[in-house]
Amino acid sequence: MTKKAIFLIFFVVALIAGTIITYIMMTPKAFYSEDEIIENMDYLTQEIEVLDSMQLDEKTYFVPHLSNDGKSYGSSIWVWSGWKWECVGATTASDPQIVVNEGNSYIFWNVHPKDEVREWEFYLTSERNYSVTSVGDNNQLEVYYPKIQMKHSVELEKGSYGYVKVPSKWKEVIGSFDSYPAETGIIPSSHSYMYQWQAFNDDGESIRLEHTFRRGGGGSYGGNYFYHMTQLNPENLE
Repeated sequence: MTKKAIFLIFFVVALIAGTIITYIMMTPKAFYSEDEIIENMDYLTQEIEVLDSMQLDEKTYFVPHLSNDGKSYGSSIWVWSGWKWECVGATTASDPQIVVNEGNSYIFWNVHPKDEVREWEFYLTSERNYSVTSVGDNNQLEVYYPKIQMKHSVELEKGSYGYVKVPSKWKEVIGSFDSYPAETGIIPSSHSYMYQWQAFNDDGESIRLEHTFRRGGGGSYGGNYFYHMTQLNPENLE
């Protein structure tokens, strides 16, 4: 057998092996059982009870959980890393937060039932701004950013946890005002935006998550998977 033939066989074998490995890495395995979730969670030290495992998309899972004393409602987010499911963040108290993975974006939460949240209002907000950027030697790019206030309402049934997809309009609006719009995710942007929430009870009254955060809240999120949401001050609405 000639050297050329041997090289060709080696090349074909390497190509097939590479294809198989890539396929294995790209195809997520079945998600963990409750025991495997607890075993593979490195972010929390307290003992927990897994309430559910919710598939957000092919490579993202949301796992709401409860402390063994029944007082702390937290959550964890898991993504397919190429070889295994990896916990990329967890917390002991979960007001609404945003997770982004491979261009898909979701708002998730797990709040204490005694807070009696019956409706969320999620907001994309941005203050008015004006910027001037030098372009080349003698040109300037002048951009005016109007105030943005977009609301997305979600009515809830009884229960502590859930998730929704981030409205596609949010991404469209951010991209339309950005000089260099991102192609994926929620959007790292050259302009400053805020992601905020309000919670309402059965009487339509705005409430704070007093029971959810009565014992504080700890944990951490890693990587570039998360965007922080804050409670909105109604006085800032127009």
